[in-house]
Amino acid sequence: MPVNHVIKAKKRPDGTSLPLSGAVQAGDFLFLSGQLAMNAERQIEGKSIEEQTAQTLANIDATLREAGRSKADVVKATVWLTSTDDFMGFNKAYAAYFGDTPPPARSTVCTALMEPTALIEIEMLAYVGD
Repeated sequence: MPVNHVIKAKKRPDGTSLPLSGAVQAGDFLFLSGQLAMNAERQIEGKSIEEQTAQTLANIDATLREAGRSKADVVKATVWLTSTDDFMGFNKAYAAYFGDTPPPARSTVCTALMEPTALIEIEMLAYVGD
């Protein structure tokens, strides 16, 4: 099965790159790397979980579009929150993002993240077969 690095990793604010791909297609699946609430200047956008969730999902939307896909193709999401207190606010923003589109299967856990100001990280898996 051929593996296609669909989207290269973006650079960090200091210009360095991480050793990862933004998205990789393997067979009928597109694996999106974890996304944070980074804005165009590569800084965390938003102070609240709702704001950071919306920005993170906007970043995922952009990655999906770049790969020629949409949120309707997403079959699995993994979410990391830094606080269990943010779970309800996250769910509100997440539900708004999917709207009438059936949401994917999902796992949500609480942990520290590599970026200290980030409240959330989300990775997704999309089905891209026919």
